[in-house]
Amino acid sequence: HSFPTRRSSDLVEFSKHAIERLEDRNIDLSESDMLERLNKAVEVAQEKGSRDTLVLLDETAFVVSVKNNKVITTLSEEDMQGNIFTNIDSTVIM
Repeated sequence: HSFPTRRSSDLVEFSKHAIERLEDRNIDLSESDMLERLNKAVEVAQEKGSRDTLVLLDETAFVVSVKNNKVITTLSEEDMQGNIFTNIDSTVIM
């Protein structure tokens, strides 16, 4: 398989749903290194050929469409309890 190379300038985008979840859960990505780590995790997933990945950062989970470079949804640690993540082909723990 040949996968396009992700440039470091390609910052992950957030779907409207993911933005709403961030706001609902009071997760502020601007005041931490979380956004930088999230982008690094997506880069690692892309290098491994992943299409859809679960990224675990601290107490927050992000479901990311690697091929679209977009966060689909985000969950807090409480929201993760008892959940099943489907339609992913990889998990990156940062």
